[in-house]
Amino acid sequence: MTTLEKTISIMKTLPEHDLLKIQRHVEKLSRKHKAIDVDEEIRKFLKPMTREDFLCDVEIAEKQIQNI
Repeated sequence: MTTLEKTISIMKTLPEHDLLKIQRHVEKLSRKHKAIDVDEEIRKFLKPMTREDFLCDVEIAEKQIQNI
C-alpha cells in the first residue's frame, strides 16, 4: 500500500469534524505555497534593493511630496 493509499484509508475512518480540520490545514498550506510562487515571480522582475537604493527612493519621494 502506498503512502497515499494509507492516508486515504485513514481519512475514511475519521469523523467529519476531523476531516474539516484537515481541509483547513491543507488550504493554509496551499495559500502559503501560492504566496511562495508569487514571491518567486516577483523576484524575476525586481532586483533586491540595497540600503542606498532605498534611501535614494525615500529622498525622491520626499522631494515629490514637497512639490505637491
